[in-house]
Amino acid sequence: MKKLLASTALVGALVISGSSFADETKFGGNIENTWTSQESMVDGTATKDSKDAIGNDIEITVSHTKELDNGWKFVGAFAIDESANGSIDTSRANVQLSKDGITLQIGSEGIQGAEYYPIPTVADISCDLPGLGSTCDYGKSLNDSQALGLAVAVPGGVIEALYAPDASSGDAASDSNVDNQARLGTAATANYLSTSTAQPVNLGAGAEVAYKFKALDGALTGHVSAHQASAREGVLDHGDQSTQSASLQYNFGTVKVGAGRLLSKSAKDATSTTDREVTTDSFGITLAASDDLSLGVQYKESSSDEWTSDEKVTAVSAAYNFGGVGFSLTYAQNENDGGTTSKDQELVVFRTKTAF
Repeated sequence: MKKLLASTALVGALVISGSSFADETKFGGNIENTWTSQESMVDGTATKDSKDAIGNDIEITVSHTKELDNGWKFVGAFAIDESANGSIDTSRANVQLSKDGITLQIGSEGIQGAEYYPIPTVADISCDLPGLGSTCDYGKSLNDSQALGLAVAVPGGVIEALYAPDASSGDAASDSNVDNQARLGTAATANYLSTSTAQPVNLGAGAEVAYKFKALDGALTGHVSAHQASAREGVLDHGDQSTQSASLQYNFGTVKVGAGRLLSKSAKDATSTTDREVTTDSFGITLAASDDLSLGVQYKESSSDEWTSDEKVTAVSAAYNFGGVGFSLTYAQNENDGGTTSKDQELVVFRTKTAF
C-alpha cells in the first residue's frame, strides 16, 4: 500500500479518449518529498540508529479502460517509480475484467484484499513511517504479490479474495516470475509481523478473503479479513504465516473515530521452533478543523507472549491542503520497540505531496 496524504484532495490526469469514447487512457502520478528526523534510544541514551534526512518519491501511473463488445469492461493499469537504489521499477501492475458487480483480476496492487487501514488518518498510518515499531496496524496482504483476484459486490459491501501461488513474489516481479520459483532455501527472517517495508521470502502459496462494508448511509464502515501463506518445501516448519483482522470506523461529519485489531502468527526468525503470536490494537481520531486543515491522533499497542513489554506507538499529525499541494507534519513516539523494554524511538516527519 502506497503512503497517502489525506489532505491532498486533487488528483490530476491526462485523459486520451478513442474515437468511440469507449476507450480511455489516463496518465497521472505524484511527487512526494519527506524530511524525517528520528532518534533511537536504549535506556534513554541515543544510539547510532538516529537519523536526519530528506528523501523523495516519484510515481507515474497509466491506466487504460475499454468497454468490450460482450458487455464486460477491461481495465489495465500500472505504475512506475524509483526503487531504493534510484533506478526505475514497476511498483504495481494489474489487469481487470468487470461486469454486474463482479471483478476478476491478475497482477498486483488492484483488489486490496486483506490490506485495509483500520483507523482514520490525516497523514501516514504509524506503521508506514520509517523505523517506527516492529508491528503494523494492518496485515500484509497478497495485494503486494502477483496474484489472482476476485471482488463481488454484495448488499452493504464487497467480498474480496486473492490467491498467489508464490506469496513472496512481490508487486514488481520479473516477466513470468520464474526467478522466484526455487522450492528450496533458508527460512524467512522477514514476516508479516514486520513493518510494511519488509518483504517476506521463501513463501509458497497464499490465500486471503476480506469483507468490507458500509452502513448508515456510509457513516459506518469496517472490515473483517483472514490471510494464510505457507512456507515452501524444505524451509522452516514454522514458516507459515497467518493474520486475522477486523475494524470499525464512524464518521460524525467533522470528526471520525475508528478502532481495529490484528492477530498475527509466524516464525520469530530462521531458527524458531515455535510460532510467535502478536495481538495489535489500534485506535484513531481525526478532526476536520477547516476545509483545508485536518488534525489526527493514532495509538497502537502490540503484545506477544515472547516479549518482555508491550510495544506502544502514539502519533499526532496535522495536514493542510494548500490549493492541491498537500503538507503534513507528524510527531510520533514508540515505546519498547519489538517488545524490548526501554528501547524507544521519537520521530518527526514533514511531508509534501502533489498529484498530476
